[in-house]
Amino acid sequence: RGAGLAEAEVLFLKLMIRHHEGGVQMARAILAQSSDESVLSMARSIDAGQVAEISLMKELLSERGAQPLPSILE
Repeated sequence: RGAGLAEAEVLFLKLMIRHHEGGVQMARAILAQSSDESVLSMARSIDAGQVAEISLMKELLSERGAQPLPSILE
């Protein structure tokens, strides 16, 4: 509540990256466990979409002079 607009944007981006990384983890877990092609197709789509959005949010953080939290994917 006490954050200014720029600080709030940075915090939002950092937390959304972490949220999307969780989505990547879930999609990859399904890829490793399922054999249903429709499920695998959706998991691949989710993985690719989340990774692309993470990349965009990292660029937005960089433009604001900030770095993301340590990744939970590595």
